[in-house]
Amino acid sequence: MTQRILFTGGSGKAGRHVMPWLKRHGYKILNFDRKPSEHADIPTLLGDIADPGQVFNAMTSHFGFEGYDAGHPPAPVDAVVHFAAIPRVLLQPDNETFRVNVMGTYHIVEAAMKLGIRKVIVASSETTYGVCFAEGEKDFHAFPLEENYDSDPMDSYGLSKLLNEKTARAFADRFRSDIYALRIGNVVEPHDYVRFPQFLAEPMMRKRNAWNQAIRQGLEIMK
Repeated sequence: MTQRILFTGGSGKAGRHVMPWLKRHGYKILNFDRKPSEHADIPTLLGDIADPGQVFNAMTSHFGFEGYDAGHPPAPVDAVVHFAAIPRVLLQPDNETFRVNVMGTYHIVEAAMKLGIRKVIVASSETTYGVCFAEGEKDFHAFPLEENYDSDPMDSYGLSKLLNEKTARAFADRFRSDIYALRIGNVVEPHDYVRFPQFLAEPMMRKRNAWNQAIRQGLEIMK
């Protein structure tokens, strides 16, 4: 049977590349976002991760009208990929960025666990290291970055992502489930690849991003 994935934030900068990758690998995808996807072959359920009722309903929704032919309500999805968030600072007030990102992730992970969904991917960020949106010049404690690096962001976005990792760990321990937080780098889409030579010529341009970029990545989360 085809496995069903709820993908939050699939209309965003990273999600719009990952969703079709998952679809090509045989998964059935439902996008949960505040705006429709550009991919007409992937259904979108419009909603808000900051509303726990909407999150619960998204995880137990038909993916399309054909679902009604089965003669019974849909079961919870098989997995959740959670990319939805206010994607950086200076888009909304800091407290709103913190509220949506932290509570939205809490609602997603809590609903998944209590519905019996045991595979969840959470998009974290390079900003947890505390340099990307730091006030003024701030150096990394050590380089290269390793798993025991002391993450100490001072901004609302990086702090929200760090707390989301803690949320994921707490629920993973409590429910003995597979929850993974990926510290995704600065997403550079194909139309911006022309900037790479400049990054190589002026490496300090990329210091705040730890000299990395995530380019059109896919996640194979189910084996």
